[in-house]
Amino acid sequence: MNIFFRIADAAKVIFHTRKGISFIMKNGASIASTQVLHNCRHYIPELKTVLDVGANKGQFALATAWQYPAAKIYAFEPVPGTFKTLQHNTRRVPAVQAFNYALGSDDGVIDFFSNAYSHASSALQVSALQRELVPRTADTFSIKVVVRQMDNVLKDLSLTSPTLLKLDVQGFEKEVLLGAAHSLQHIDYLLFETSFVAMYDGEPLFDEMHDYVKKLGFEFIAPVSFLQSGTLQILQMDLLYKRKS
Repeated sequence: MNIFFRIADAAKVIFHTRKGISFIMKNGASIASTQVLHNCRHYIPELKTVLDVGANKGQFALATAWQYPAAKIYAFEPVPGTFKTLQHNTRRVPAVQAFNYALGSDDGVIDFFSNAYSHASSALQVSALQRELVPRTADTFSIKVVVRQMDNVLKDLSLTSPTLLKLDVQGFEKEVLLGAAHSLQHIDYLLFETSFVAMYDGEPLFDEMHDYVKKLGFEFIAPVSFLQSGTLQILQMDLLYKRKS
């Protein structure tokens, strides 16, 4: 039943949008990212800047360029091989500018767990629970990646409001926000993935993240996507917040 509803939701996105399936079939495009942004458009009519942190292969960046054609997109992806794919997939999209490093609470170099299933790569190790629930995430190897504070990065970038900060960094979201103390005043919308069970060792779960971003001055708008287990347990959810007026 869960698969049926996911297929039905995807079909609505594909066949009730301006370009339909032709866009979804493009190199690097993703039904999941397109669906998330389709849902976001109910609450965000316009975006001029998007910070895509945890850009992976460019799925979200490509969907953003389509849904918000006036937006400048800054995409951050630390894994070298995945970054090359990101560059390739977005090479014909002038709005996308890509950076090959992670964002976190400090500048430096960190151990990073590159995953054979690239979506699961993280600065945190995949938990035993995730390896059980999603066996394809079990194969990881450690690499070194550069990490920078958002506060230092944004000094060299041009942000035009409204600005969306999207975080999909597999349990490292709070670390990114800890390095953005000054930057957040320029963020109008915050979209991030949070877990209800520990998918990564040491990651903060929903309650902690929700309380933290509220203290940072954001108010909850809506969930825009979720991940369920085979038993329909909600494991993770993409949540949309807006800066309080």
